[in-house]
Amino acid sequence: MHKSILLIIILIFFSGQAYSYEDPKKYPDIDSKFISLEINDPEQKVGYTVGDIIKREIIFTVKKPYKLIEESLPIVGYKKKYRGQALGISLTKINIEKEIEETKSKFRIKLEYQIFTNNVVAKPAFITADYYRLIDPKNPKKVVKYRIPELTIAVSPISIFGQIKIENDMSPLRGPFKIDANYHIKNLRFSIIGLIFCIILLLYIYSQFSLMPGQNKFFSHIYKINRKNKYLQKNNEKFITDIHNGFNKTIGQTLFKNNTNILYKKNKKFKHIEKELDIFFNLSRNVFFEQNKKLNHEEVHNWLVLFCKHCRMCERKLIVDSKDISTLNF
Repeated sequence: MHKSILLIIILIFFSGQAYSYEDPKKYPDIDSKFISLEINDPEQKVGYTVGDIIKREIIFTVKKPYKLIEESLPIVGYKKKYRGQALGISLTKINIEKEIEETKSKFRIKLEYQIFTNNVVAKPAFITADYYRLIDPKNPKKVVKYRIPELTIAVSPISIFGQIKIENDMSPLRGPFKIDANYHIKNLRFSIIGLIFCIILLLYIYSQFSLMPGQNKFFSHIYKINRKNKYLQKNNEKFITDIHNGFNKTIGQTLFKNNTNILYKKNKKFKHIEKELDIFFNLSRNVFFEQNKKLNHEEVHNWLVLFCKHCRMCERKLIVDSKDISTLNF
């Protein structure tokens, strides 16, 4: 009993496998009214070479009473042949989506082929036609087939075989070679925009005028009106007084050496020139009160110009480099 059941199972299995390996061309064609076919082939038909992937989608609809014998579908790893010779194109992936309805069965079959051939010159190639077999469950002995059209492509060489002199290959019917300038124009536009941005940034940092409203309050004007003064004591005294007024207006009260923390809270960028602030207050005390040291008015003027410039940078919320901090000996 068990042997009989095992024999029946083996016969059923091999009968199904027989459909897969038998020559499909011997079966009659199915009436086209039972089949609906839609094929989405790649737009590229030429220029393929070794390793390229070709994707093909087949939407195959079978109407009742027929059913598709799924064993007749292409098998992954199968190498396409023509007249017994391998074409160098193999099926590497297949994905099948089914939609079974009462009156029909719809199969969405996605195929991926890979090219494993090349030649010294371009040559035609094709994915050969497939034959899908179908069966009527009420009449299992009647097997029919449906032909899926082939896909013709062209396989190109990896490199040109030999050397071609372009002057010998010119034709009066061929127009001049053109270089697409869109890519370079795009890069040129970005470069110009970047250049303009850098120029604006440099003008903002080094110019006497503010390019952003509210950033130049006091020290830019003080720097402008005093930097070209002559090296005279009265000019230096006026310069120092103007800087004092700039600090007073910045914090809204009189700034002294012992309340500079108010200035730092108002604008923390001034913290970077703390050393210069100490020198400025010592210089101011010596000029207006003590007057016990002889000053070189040219050196004092030059230092006040640099110090006022640093105050202008702090006012613009720019950081003064510690290497630019200067000292004044008096």
